[in-house]
Amino acid sequence: MVENLESFLSSYGYFAVFVGTFIEGELFLLVAGFFIKHGFLQPIPTFVFSILGALTHELIYFFLGRWKGRHILLGNKYTKKRYRKAKRLVEKYGIYSLFIIRFLYGMRVVPMMLMGATGFNIYKFLFFNVLSLIIWASIFLTLGYILGHTAYMILGDLKHYYFIFGLSVVIGGLIFYMLYKLLRG
Repeated sequence: MVENLESFLSSYGYFAVFVGTFIEGELFLLVAGFFIKHGFLQPIPTFVFSILGALTHELIYFFLGRWKGRHILLGNKYTKKRYRKAKRLVEKYGIYSLFIIRFLYGMRVVPMMLMGATGFNIYKFLFFNVLSLIIWASIFLTLGYILGHTAYMILGDLKHYYFIFGLSVVIGGLIFYMLYKLLRG
C-alpha cells in the first residue's frame, strides 16, 4: 500500500497539489506539508504548484468579476452576504485586504470577484495576490510539516500508517467544512 502511495504521489502528486489548492487550499496544504516531511513530495515543487493552483482559481474569479461581477455577487443570498463583508474590507484596506482575506476561511471567491468588478489594476492585483499566496503557502505547508514531524515522533517510522493519518486529516477537514457550511447556512 505504501509503495502504491509513493508511486501515485511521485506520478501525480504535484498535479494533486495544484488541483487541491485550486479547489480548497488550507486543508490540502496541511496534508501536502505532512507528505513533504515524510519524503513523498519535494518542498519546492509542492510550494510552486500550491501557489499556481490557488492563483489560477483566484484569477478565474477576478476575471469573472470583471465580466459580470456585480450581477453575480448581488444575485443570491450567499454571495450577497459575503459581498457586504468583503466590500467593507476592500474599501477600508484596498489591495492590502488580500492579506487579510487570505486567512479568512470561506472568503476566497467573493473578494476576488469584487476586486475584478471594482476595476482593480490587474498587475497590482497579481503582485499583491502572489505575495499573499507565498506567505499563505509557507505558513500552511510549515504547519503540515510540523504535523508530520509530530506524527513521526509519536508513531515512529511507520510509513504504513502515514497514508491513513493523512487520509484522516482530509476526512476530518471535510467533515469540519461541511458542518461549518451547514451551521452558517
